[in-house]
Amino acid sequence: MTAGVPVQCVVVRDQDGMVAIGRDDLVRYAGPGQIVATALCLRLFARAFADLSPEGPPHRDDIRVLVGFPGAGILDCVEMITRARTRGRLTVDPEAGPPDAPAAIVGRFYFEIAVGSRASGYWLADGYFTDAFVDQIRRHQDGQGTREELAAYQIAKHTVIGRLLGAPDDALFHSRKVHMP
Repeated sequence: MTAGVPVQCVVVRDQDGMVAIGRDDLVRYAGPGQIVATALCLRLFARAFADLSPEGPPHRDDIRVLVGFPGAGILDCVEMITRARTRGRLTVDPEAGPPDAPAAIVGRFYFEIAVGSRASGYWLADGYFTDAFVDQIRRHQDGQGTREELAAYQIAKHTVIGRLLGAPDDALFHSRKVHMP
C-alpha cells in the first residue's frame, strides 16, 4: 500500500522498457499453490522499491536479493520480478536475519534487497504466519489431507493473503539498512 492505496503491481525497468508485474502474473508463473508467496512478494518488492528506488522503477540488473526462506513460490516470484536467480544475483541463506524474524519451514521470513548501492533487510511483523498456519503448510502444501483439511487450508491461505494485501506498509514489515556486496 502506498498512501492507503492497495498495491496492484510492481514495476521494473528492463533492457527494452518497463515491465509491470501484478499478483495475477505472479500466480500464473509460480502456480496456484503459491498464492500466499505471491501476495507476500508483491508487498515486499513494492515496499523495497519505494525505499530503495524512490526516484522511479529500478532496473532489473541493479537488483540483488537474499532470501532467508527458499520456498519454491518465493523463489519463483523473486525470479519473475527481478531475474536475480537466472542472472546470478540471488543468495539463499536460511540462517540470515534477526532472531525475531518469523520462522519458516526452512529458514526465516527474512529478505535483503539491494538496488544499486542502497540495501535493506525486511522481515514480517508478528502474527502473519502463525505457528498454526505454518503447521498447515507443512501438512497440506503438497495436497495431502482430507477434503475438509484441504478446504480449511485454502480458507487459511486466503485469510493470510487478505491480511498481507490489506495491511498498512508500516505494520507489515520491519526493516533495517544492510550492506550487500
